[in-house]
Amino acid sequence: MKYRLCLILGTLFFAFHQSHSQNIYNSPYSVYGLGMLNKKTSSLNRGMAGTGIAVQDEYNLNHVNPASYGSITNPISHIFEIGLYVESNRFQRTSQSDSKSNGGITGMNYWFKLNKAWSATLGLSPFSTMSYKITQKRDLGAISNVDYLYEGTGNISEIYIGNSFNLVKNLSVGVNVSFLFGSLSKTESIATSSTNAIKLEDKVNTNKFHFDFGAQYAIKLNESKLVVGVTADPGLKLTASHKFILSDNADTLNNRKAEDLTYKLPRTGGFGLAWHTRRHLFAADLKYENWKDDASFPDDQDYKFEDTWKVGVGYMYKGDPDATGFLGLIGLRTGFYTQNYNMRLNGVNFPQWGFSGGLSIPVFDNKSSVNLTYTYDRFGTINNSLILQKSQKISLEVIMRDLWGIRRKFD
Repeated sequence: MKYRLCLILGTLFFAFHQSHSQNIYNSPYSVYGLGMLNKKTSSLNRGMAGTGIAVQDEYNLNHVNPASYGSITNPISHIFEIGLYVESNRFQRTSQSDSKSNGGITGMNYWFKLNKAWSATLGLSPFSTMSYKITQKRDLGAISNVDYLYEGTGNISEIYIGNSFNLVKNLSVGVNVSFLFGSLSKTESIATSSTNAIKLEDKVNTNKFHFDFGAQYAIKLNESKLVVGVTADPGLKLTASHKFILSDNADTLNNRKAEDLTYKLPRTGGFGLAWHTRRHLFAADLKYENWKDDASFPDDQDYKFEDTWKVGVGYMYKGDPDATGFLGLIGLRTGFYTQNYNMRLNGVNFPQWGFSGGLSIPVFDNKSSVNLTYTYDRFGTINNSLILQKSQKISLEVIMRDLWGIRRKFD
């Protein structure tokens, strides 16, 4: 076991470092706070538009609720999940538009069972991403129409170990213990006739432990079951070291450490219901984030926080468990979500919504599977000089189950 864990840890760190040396999410809205925040999800969750608070699956990981890790049953004792994606983003304003594409690793996870009542998952996932480039003409003293360029890059990642405990029959609880690490960089460049460029760079580095919790209870209904799930996140107070760098094209003019910054992210809670049968799964989630009372960012941007409500529904066709042919084992997933944005910008609070669909294709005699998922997200608005963002993503993920337990046999 210890050699497997060392191998997985080394693979996770190397591959995730390589993938996160480039930004994984382009959005002008990442200019605020810690950038675009990301929630831990697995291939199963992405296929159902992020739904999963009450989902229990016997073969696939569900990262929306850590209490679900114990639902994976014998004889499966190990699962490794890794995936890649490509994404196309289209940005629209009233009179102009632009498009950008990118790609990377969706995430990596290793699940293992420690005993009958205790299951665990080790993984790496993006926590937030900052990736934007904005140009603007402004006056600089007596000089008019000076070109200002605002750029933001960087990532905060999290390595986590999730634990699920089956306390009594039909009741499980779970906790994720995460460590956040990474850096963000904001630069402001000014080009004038007297000098090529003057650049002010604002760097933030951080590391922090974080916890979130979940519970699930299953109610047996003849050959089906109804699962009730809850999740809770106590919020996060993150202290970041802060450094200013002022330079032109030739030299560094000033490099100094500034006072530490404090970011506060809100408490969140979620409730979910899921109906499970042998072939079908129907799930619904409701999530609340208390941004107005709990959140604060150390900048002077013109915005107001808004509490958010997110509603998501998902469906999965698991395939025919009695099928003898390949086509009968293929699974299908789809989902839809809608929520409001956590800020009011230029007097506007806009909605965010999206949908997804995917296939789960069995391989290696159904020991593993290849999942193909399409997601569409619509975010922002063209009203009040804001930007409408439309994102399309295709991800390909491989789920490997118990490959270490397969022994070759010879006649």
